[in-house]
Amino acid sequence: MTLWARPSTALEATLFVSGASPSELWGGGVGGALSLGLFDVAAVEIEGAHQSVTGGDGGVLTLSGRAFLAPSIGRLVPYVGLSAGVRRQTAVSESDWGTTSGVFVGLKLKLPLGLRLRAEYQWVHLPTDALIAMDNRYYGGVGLAF
Repeated sequence: MTLWARPSTALEATLFVSGASPSELWGGGVGGALSLGLFDVAAVEIEGAHQSVTGGDGGVLTLSGRAFLAPSIGRLVPYVGLSAGVRRQTAVSESDWGTTSGVFVGLKLKLPLGLRLRAEYQWVHLPTDALIAMDNRYYGGVGLAF
């Protein structure tokens, strides 16, 4: 009996646009991620993002390490994971450095030529003394697997 290994894509780069809640405080955001897949079951990722505040006088810049389960089901890849990282938050003339953590769920759609569509919802934890509260972040993105 011969066992055939499934082809696996090791790296994936994603660019995304995001929103956050409470929506009266947060404007739009942008970011990117670089993922390393592990046997089509899990992945680790580094993600950088900037979320602006409503009115444009501040925002939050985050850099997070993330680990998640991501089993492939045909062209669909549902995933769930944990994140932890650092942040720099600014509001008008104040700034604050600190940590961030969270839990997230998402779905990827594999398209031809290594293209990926991705949607994600994150439950964000910022310390209670953060300049601006953030409960959730959500995004849609496009990626390339190679």
